[in-house]
Amino acid sequence: MCILIVPTSHIASQSMRDIRKAIETHNPDIVAVELDIHRFMMMEHEEKSSAIDFIRTAGPLNFLLFFIMKKLQTWLGKAVNVLPGSDMLTAIKIAEERGIEVAFIDRDINHTVFRISSAPRREKLKLIWFLLKGLLAGTLFSRFSKQKIDLTKVPPENMIRESMKMLKKEFPHIYKALVTERDSHMSRKLRELSETEHYKKIVAVIGAGHRQGLTRRLRHLLCQEQKSRSL
Repeated sequence: MCILIVPTSHIASQSMRDIRKAIETHNPDIVAVELDIHRFMMMEHEEKSSAIDFIRTAGPLNFLLFFIMKKLQTWLGKAVNVLPGSDMLTAIKIAEERGIEVAFIDRDINHTVFRISSAPRREKLKLIWFLLKGLLAGTLFSRFSKQKIDLTKVPPENMIRESMKMLKKEFPHIYKALVTERDSHMSRKLRELSETEHYKKIVAVIGAGHRQGLTRRLRHLLCQEQKSRSL
């Protein structure tokens, strides 16, 4: 049995090609995706939660944080004409076309939102300012930036590693909710799948930011070619 991790960027067209190649080449028994069933249904049916209800339940500061995060993600997606999350939907579509089972391995999105909402107020304000600066820089000054990032490709591993290190240092509570806890949840789900007799080969489609955490937790279960690239 083995698990092949396919690291993606949620708005990169390269991700869709990588996913198709991995599934067609390895013909897995099951495709695992970084989604939970609720998030998948929201994406598939383009459901939108009520802003007023969210403010009532989570408060205006949390609403502002998630609103800006969503806006930034939407803007980046429009910049490359790719709907955020297309990588996961592509994996599901290809699996269904080939008659392959799909597993939703991410933690319930509602729990993740709650955990982020529980972060210290100061940290959330700091992240809001950080995201606003990023949105402003992206929309106004991207043409003049010396450091060009090709959004159509999955960022190089060293860039992802540095970004995750910065996120962990500057926003430790939010990093734990977004990355560490979800890495733990997804690795547990993948181990459970690998222990199922008829799932000998698993392709796991996950955001590139989770690759390092999952590789560390699942090292002994990874396919050999994946090990050679990760070590």
